[in-house]
Amino acid sequence: MQKLISYFTIFALGIGFGATVTLVGAAEAETKLAYMVISSERKAGADYGPYLEAAGPLAADAGLQMLASSQEPLVLEGSWPFKNMTLEVYPSMDALKEFWYSDGYQEAKKLREGLATVDFIVAIEAD
Repeated sequence: MQKLISYFTIFALGIGFGATVTLVGAAEAETKLAYMVISSERKAGADYGPYLEAAGPLAADAGLQMLASSQEPLVLEGSWPFKNMTLEVYPSMDALKEFWYSDGYQEAKKLREGLATVDFIVAIEAD
């Protein structure tokens, strides 16, 4: 009888552990990438050095990956009045927002004021 209780206990613990691993795996699988799409035009001779030095490490800590940047994006259909386009990816929308709204980045953003005209900066989550 004691063996039967031991087997049942081990079986129940195994099911509990398996369910926990499955739930953790499912939660991790639901994390979606977040993309930041930026359109801006730099002013001639603008020195982005101080901004990049301040913002770069913060963005890297948030998991930034630069996917693409172009001064002349190819318009395949419709009209597109913007010049520079940049596409960045972050591990999640939470990571992107934590970076964007952080005190450190809010201070760093001040270093790029007047260096460019920002057409838009949008964030979208992957499907």
